[in-house]
Order: sequence, then C-alpha cells, then structure tokens
Amino acid sequence: MVDIMIKKEKRNAEAVSPVVGVMLMLVVTIIIASVVSAFSGGLVSNTQVAPQASIDVQVDTSADTTMGGTDYKMTFSLLSGDSIQTKNIAIVTYYENSSGHIYKNKQTATSNATDLYQYGTLTRVPFINDAKYGYAGDNPSVDFGNYTWSTGDVLSTGNIRGTAALLGLNVAESGDISDPDFGSGSVVDVKVLHVPSGQYIFDKEVIVK
Repeated sequence: MVDIMIKKEKRNAEAVSPVVGVMLMLVVTIIIASVVSAFSGGLVSNTQVAPQASIDVQVDTSADTTMGGTDYKMTFSLLSGDSIQTKNIAIVTYYENSSGHIYKNKQTATSNATDLYQYGTLTRVPFINDAKYGYAGDNPSVDFGNYTWSTGDVLSTGNIRGTAALLGLNVAESGDISDPDFGSGSVVDVKVLHVPSGQYIFDKEVIVK
C-alpha cells in the first residue's frame, strides 16, 4: 500500500513539473511582451509628426525682376496647411544633364549664404519674400532657417546666383549658368524634408519654365 502511494505521489510530481515549467515560460513571455510594448509606445510618443501642407514650386528662367528685366528664379509658395519652421526642414534638389552629370544639393538652416547681388551682402536662400521682414542681404531674419513659413508666404532664390546655389549649379563669369543643358524644359527633382520626422512634405519633379 505504501509503495502504491509513493508511486502516485511520484506520478503527480512528474505531472506538476511540466505545468510549472509552462507557467514560468508564460510569465517570462508576458514580461518580455510588456517591456517591448512599453518601449515601442515610448518611440511612438516621441516621434514628431510632419506638417501637412500644400506647396507649389516653380523654376523660371525668365522671371520678371519688376525692374524691366528677367532673371532665373525659383519660388516656393505655401498654398495651405500648417505653418512650417524652416529651421526644421531641408530642401533637396537633384538635376541630371544630358551627359549624365548629376547636380545634387541639400539646403539646410546651416548651409552657406550667397552673395546674390555681388555687393558683399549675404543671404541664405530661399529667403522669405515679404517686406515685413525687410530685404535680403545681410538681413538674417529673411534667411532660410530663421523664419516660420506660413500660408501665403513665398520663398525665393532672388536671381540666377541664388537659384544656382540652391540647385548646386555654378554661375560662369558671364553671369550665366555654367551648364549649357540647364534651361527651359529641364527637369529638377525637388523635395522638402521635415528633418525631425524624416518625412517629405513635398516630393515632385519640377519642369523648368
């Protein structure tokens, strides 16, 4: 009789061991899942959301200078949507000429400024074209990266030198774009990147007029 009871207890102990093992595995799995969930939740809550905006970009080789002439000019118009702090965005441009040479540029709030008018006054393009901020040229308040871009605001490269600087092109001593392929009909890939979120606010191919 004693032997029978010992055998039953042994069988019961053997049956309990796998159950305990499974329960321990479940507990460990639940703990790991909780940690991963908490970590993922933290990542989501810390991720910045890109502004939602409708943007129009134009590249014009015969833009009116309002002084009786024409010039190369690139403009960015915020048609509607959220206001955008330009310190948080980068403008990425990509142009390939007929021989396969690639011009690529990334303009940020820390990019070099340009002497647009050859007066020794510097402006980081595209500047905000609004009289309330003052005029471009040694006026940091209009420089890209230093202002908030709101609905109705137009950003401009000003002239051929500013346009070349934004597109990564060069201006010859003659005052023309040094790449003879670039002109009306050229296609430039333009992206506006919201750096904190890593998302593009604008991403289109723009045909030069």
